[in-house]
Amino acid sequence: MNIEPLFEDTIKAAYHLALLDEPYSQRVEWLYHHNAEGRADSAAALYDLSRPMILFLLGEADGLEECLAGAELPEYAYVAYFPEHAGVVHEAYSVPRPLQMQRMVLGRDAFRAAAARQAPNACDEAVVLGDEHLPLLEKLFSSEPGFRHDPHQYACGGYVGILGDGRLLAAAGTHFVSEENSFAMIGNVLTRPGHRRLGLATRVVACLLSRLFDRVETVCLNVGRGNAAAVKMYEPMGFATHCVYSEGVAVLRKVAASAV
Repeated sequence: MNIEPLFEDTIKAAYHLALLDEPYSQRVEWLYHHNAEGRADSAAALYDLSRPMILFLLGEADGLEECLAGAELPEYAYVAYFPEHAGVVHEAYSVPRPLQMQRMVLGRDAFRAAAARQAPNACDEAVVLGDEHLPLLEKLFSSEPGFRHDPHQYACGGYVGILGDGRLLAAAGTHFVSEENSFAMIGNVLTRPGHRRLGLATRVVACLLSRLFDRVETVCLNVGRGNAAAVKMYEPMGFATHCVYSEGVAVLRKVAASAV
């Protein structure tokens, strides 16, 4: 099956590419649509990481419509989709409160040039989080609904943080690393209330990026389109917006209709 053209834009296809790798591929159901030449032009990935399952969409809207129409879809899902897929999603699901997001991207050379100016000694203060720090991370994340760590990436040293007074003051984590495609996706950036606006988030992100750029050439992240403070932090590091998309909890329309 020829899927390479579908994933040519590696940043837009970041989640799909990551889910092809171990250990994530073991928990994915793939739905592909092929054009007349036998080339995959659309892909829906159902990722069984948690409940609800996560549905990632990529490719041609018409192909995705056929993929979803012929599939046994979960009654509830967390759906991530690009603007051209909105009609397809809304045909199958009700998404009451979609979040408007943007994906930002940063290359190794641009980061190293910016880091020399922005946070040259970030890793002097931040530490790689290990088993002994996990209760502190879970306590920090408990203050923000929706934050959860990836056990695989955590075990691989994919989270860094700044400690103080026996607490985790700030943390940043890795969602995926695809060394085959030489990119990573980061997120879960959070600072404890009372310690914000002190540059802690900038330092943990800079440290995490410094570690990742020893392994990959490109790093991307997602941020809410209305989160001006986060964008203001990321742009001086060299991040630039690559694409926009929406995400949110979705209810299968036949379930939503029966509940009325």
